[in-house]
Amino acid sequence: METIAGAARLPPGMQAGKMDAADAASRLRLDKRLCRRKVEALKKKRREYEERWRAIRDYQLPYIGEFADTADKSNEARRRDLHIWNGIAWESNQAFAAGIMSGLTPQNRKWFRLSFSEREFKDNTEVSRLLDQRMDILNDVLDKSNFYNAIHCAYLELAFGQAPLAIFQDAEKGVRFVPVTIGTYYLEADADGEIVLFCREVELTARQLADKFGEEALPENIRRELADHNPGIATRHKVYWLVERNPKAEQGRAGRQYMPYVSLYWLDEAQDSEWLYVGGFYEWPVPVARYLVTAGHAYGKGPGWFAEGDAKQLHILEKDKMTLTELTVKPPLQVDAQTDKTGINLIPGGVTVTGPGEKSGVRPIFDVNPNVAGLQEVIGETEEHIKRLYSADLFRMLDAQEREMTAREVIERTQEKMQQLGPVVQRMQFEFLSRIIERVYNILDRAGVFPAPEDEVLAEELAAQEIKIEYISPLAQAQKMSGLVNIEQAIGFTGQLSQFDPSVLDKVDWARTVDEYFNLVGAPASIKRSEEEYEMVQQAKAEQEAQMQQMQQAQAMAQMAAPAAQAAKNATEAANDGNPALQQLLGIGLPGAAMGGGMP
Repeated sequence: METIAGAARLPPGMQAGKMDAADAASRLRLDKRLCRRKVEALKKKRREYEERWRAIRDYQLPYIGEFADTADKSNEARRRDLHIWNGIAWESNQAFAAGIMSGLTPQNRKWFRLSFSEREFKDNTEVSRLLDQRMDILNDVLDKSNFYNAIHCAYLELAFGQAPLAIFQDAEKGVRFVPVTIGTYYLEADADGEIVLFCREVELTARQLADKFGEEALPENIRRELADHNPGIATRHKVYWLVERNPKAEQGRAGRQYMPYVSLYWLDEAQDSEWLYVGGFYEWPVPVARYLVTAGHAYGKGPGWFAEGDAKQLHILEKDKMTLTELTVKPPLQVDAQTDKTGINLIPGGVTVTGPGEKSGVRPIFDVNPNVAGLQEVIGETEEHIKRLYSADLFRMLDAQEREMTAREVIERTQEKMQQLGPVVQRMQFEFLSRIIERVYNILDRAGVFPAPEDEVLAEELAAQEIKIEYISPLAQAQKMSGLVNIEQAIGFTGQLSQFDPSVLDKVDWARTVDEYFNLVGAPASIKRSEEEYEMVQQAKAEQEAQMQQMQQAQAMAQMAAPAAQAAKNATEAANDGNPALQQLLGIGLPGAAMGGGMP
């Protein structure tokens, strides 16, 4: 059984009662005091990052994140962009998230496929078609769930360096995804840099707690909030969710206490013996996307880190531009003592009558010679630098080009994009997307969603083989594009050379070339014949060609025999007409010939 908290709706009978959680905690020998100390240590370790995260939020991405000692939670509708004078960073982050979305996980096309690690089974079309069927089911589940909305939120968070995405089993949609915003989670990595501990801090109302865990799991004071006179939505309660490796895990043994990962929920205000839920997961439930990671560190660094200085400088420049514009429109004035201030006309074109004297009247304190163009040029350069740091210029590159670009130009520009984002794409695929696909696949497999193969031998082969994830998204295929170009160049060169020497065509294994090309472009297994089907087609074609040759030979012999047959026919007709010489030659009309004998 998996952790139920976080699911959209709990199936009947799945609520974890207070005694159930306490019993599971007892079996795992959990100590809440130790859990609290872990959280405090995680908070202390995260403080050095919080200052930077808040600066990124305040000066670049004001509507992302929730921090504990701010009004983010107490006043959700408050303005957060009071430090923002130029929104280019937010606009660039939108372009970055949309570009990563369309390049890595586009909803309108397949972006991954399943295959086997061993070449023998990879070329087995029958088994590959079975994997394609499972992949179609998996894609259908992702489409019907909130996956694409949730992962777009995660891509928006990636500017801070990392973005966790929790995955829960759901009774209605199969799976449910919960993006976790910056400032509400804590991470810890092992010596290899892999995330092994995740903790989330969230505030829920009594009604939300009852929906997630059931009323019987709540302390008495919170249950009182659910009385008829109190709807249970006024007060929020702090909840911690901690996931880490289970030191008591035993593979194949039933019971949540033996799962590979332990999942703990508790109220911050509850007693040490009280737990909201104690459960576990078969797979790591919170894959974390990271942009740039230093070896061994849990938290990453993203475009927001690199653009922080430029963003602050840009806001200063925008304030200077506004100040310069205001000084030009409304310059500071000096008024002599003889001029009545109430009689000054400051309307453009207005006239103010002053007394005699050279220094009398109203005049600017200093002359303003605005150089707005120069200031705007500096602002434009800073904006372009921020766009480059967010890779927004790369993702908008194709849109900015002429629509008449050739396919080769599109490929070359995509490869240029890939060269700059290659390391990020590799990390995202390895430690984020692969874990998402593996977890969703295993959830569906355990739920019996995938149809079982009718052939028992095929089922055994499928169970024994390791399934590999291959990415066929636009950015992933851009990495493979060099392989496609090599094949195309080799075939093109061979075709040109065959005009002088046709025998060079025999140097190419055409069937293997097609297999390699199909594999690189990620073509579905259903459009390619299996080796057996291919051999049957080739044999049928050979037999058909042999029959055609026989028919052509028979036709040629018949054509050759036709003149001789016609000549014999003509000779017989002439002999029957009374030609003695022909009759004697052919033995027609002679006495001996009629009796079957010869001349005496």
